[in-house]
Amino acid sequence: MSKAERKEREREMRRNEIVDAAEKLFSARGYENVTMDDIAKGLEMARATLYLSFKNKEDIYAAVAIRASKIVRRMFQGLNQGGMTGLEKIRFVASTYYGFYERYTGYYMAYYHTGMFDQDSSPELAELKKMRVGSMAIVVDAVKEGMKDGSIRDDIDPEETALIILNTGNSALNLSPVTRLYMETYGLTQEKLYQHTIDMMIRSFENIKKDEKRTRPRPT
Repeated sequence: MSKAERKEREREMRRNEIVDAAEKLFSARGYENVTMDDIAKGLEMARATLYLSFKNKEDIYAAVAIRASKIVRRMFQGLNQGGMTGLEKIRFVASTYYGFYERYTGYYMAYYHTGMFDQDSSPELAELKKMRVGSMAIVVDAVKEGMKDGSIRDDIDPEETALIILNTGNSALNLSPVTRLYMETYGLTQEKLYQHTIDMMIRSFENIKKDEKRTRPRPT
């Protein structure tokens, strides 16, 4: 191993060490309550050393969100299996996304957090934006496939529909305190609310023939 290769390896190890430590702090305290000083202190590292690897806290959080994005992409690999209609792919994406939220809540918060996109450009942020656009494209493509195979109405805009799907799904995962109060009052779980939200949304663009509308059973 050359000297340059060894230095690059050490640099990558230090970056991963920083992200590992920051990830734990973000998960325990929340993004807004963690500072660069906190991360440095947790690592017993000089704050200046952090800046050798990352520009600021947003860069570190973007690195955590990149990890989250990679997990989501791996979970979406089931879409590569043949035989699903476009509508079925949308349902798969929605179900898988909830599974990601439930299993990796800390990563979900990093994945969903949008404040970092208001920051200056950086290598981490640029990579994250590319991955997020790629995730959006998966949903857009599924909508287009559904319009082509007849499972989704062909009079809708695929990009606008994909945005509605993503925004509506996230709205059922990021609940306000008053919404949680209503849920508690009526005995509703977040999973049930999410599933019903997705079902109502999908029904709005699902392609249903007139004879199917007459015979289709109502949800219980």
